[in-house]
Amino acid sequence: MCIKLKKIIVIINKSRPLIHRLLSVFILFLSKIFFCQNSPAQIDSLYNTTYEYRKQGKYNEAINLNLKLIEYSKSQKYAKGAAYSSYEVGNLYYNLGNYKQSLVYLDQSLSYNKEVKSPELYSKIYAEIGKNYSMLSLLQNAINNYNIAEQWSLKVSDKDKKEKTLFYIYSCKAVSYEALGDLKASILAAENAFKIKQNVISATRLAKNYIRFNNDLAKAKKFLDIADSFIQSDSSVTPYDRIAFLYAEGLYYNKNKEYQKSEESYLEAISIAKKLNRPNEEKELYKLLYQTYKEGNKDEKSLLDILEKYTVINDSMENENSRLIEEPIHTIVNEKQKEYRQNYKWLLYIGIVILSVVSLVTYSLFKRSENRKKKIILEKEEIILKKQDEAQELKQKINESFSELVQLAEKNSPQFWIRFQEVYPEYLSKMLTVNPKFTNAELILSAYIYIGISSKDIASYTFRSLKTIENIRYSLRKKLGISSDENLNVWLRDYIKLH
Repeated sequence: MCIKLKKIIVIINKSRPLIHRLLSVFILFLSKIFFCQNSPAQIDSLYNTTYEYRKQGKYNEAINLNLKLIEYSKSQKYAKGAAYSSYEVGNLYYNLGNYKQSLVYLDQSLSYNKEVKSPELYSKIYAEIGKNYSMLSLLQNAINNYNIAEQWSLKVSDKDKKEKTLFYIYSCKAVSYEALGDLKASILAAENAFKIKQNVISATRLAKNYIRFNNDLAKAKKFLDIADSFIQSDSSVTPYDRIAFLYAEGLYYNKNKEYQKSEESYLEAISIAKKLNRPNEEKELYKLLYQTYKEGNKDEKSLLDILEKYTVINDSMENENSRLIEEPIHTIVNEKQKEYRQNYKWLLYIGIVILSVVSLVTYSLFKRSENRKKKIILEKEEIILKKQDEAQELKQKINESFSELVQLAEKNSPQFWIRFQEVYPEYLSKMLTVNPKFTNAELILSAYIYIGISSKDIASYTFRSLKTIENIRYSLRKKLGISSDENLNVWLRDYIKLH
């Protein structure tokens, strides 16, 4: 067992300062007391060093350490160590943008925690699953998992730990509700987080709310100053905290028309995001920097340079996410199927009861007079008319839903694809029947085309080049087997209607 620990220490020592190497030697000395006596105490001690790696932005080193700890915990049958280290790996993969691997290890952590039964860990796992879904634009699924996480956090007996988990959940909820367009819920979640704990993230979130939704720059500056004071005085502030602060600071300067200061804040945040390998933040910051350049009348070359950088990251992430999203969608489908089977069982019982009752009523009515039969016929006619009215109302709702889809498309809302599938529930299955190898980007583009949006408008709404859109259209035609002289919009509508 001591040999395994030495391998872990080698991982810790790579590219670290002398003081940290001395710390590793000390840990190795302690291992002779703890590890070699098969005690889990040293696992917990090494697990806590993950925090130091995070502060330095060394996510890969932290992942390697925790993977070793998972294996050692399994060999010692120490479920708690395996559960917490699996959670840590899931969280670290999320930070690196690898959502598929993140969900794999979070699911593994859930499995180990069935033995540990830690409400705190359950809360952290479900919150992390929610964050993954949020980044994959599965926003309602994200909110659902945050709600489960909140329920578990309320069962945590330790007050400080309960508040810490609730703070984390409310902060995450604020982000997802904002993406959903529910600004009232986003502000409420941010305020709940700030009430529990004042730090860089909670103060920054409120500053962003006052800038974006209330346009109250005075209050925004107040919360930015609070966040800045933490950055200057709190040694636990992470590089990610710094990115969040600079993001909000850039927004503030932009709204205040101090474009040079706004540019400086965004560029510093982009530099940190690059070092931390956080493409999501980098992409969003380039988008904001482009807006600042545009409003500040920056030269055309600078505008095109920033737009190109944004496009490269965005296209790369979309290609990656279209591959990674298969795993969470598979999980969601399984959950829905399980829920459907449970509901179907009850519906079957209810149906049998209803059928029995209807049979008895029908038999009773059959024995009654002809006048009663006529009355039943009239009642049935009224029901048919009512159904026709309901069908007309449904048609009106579809028309309203179509307008809603167009608005979501114009805003480049991540909710568009989810809402489209709600309005046209058979669309995805019919498309996959033609070719099961469609990418997520191709399916979403086909949805834009299906509701009649031109390539030029799609490029404008999604901040992509027209050439990129045309390339995806070409790939879509090829997989559908449509010739270049056929109208893609007409073909899609005819196929979905007739099949």
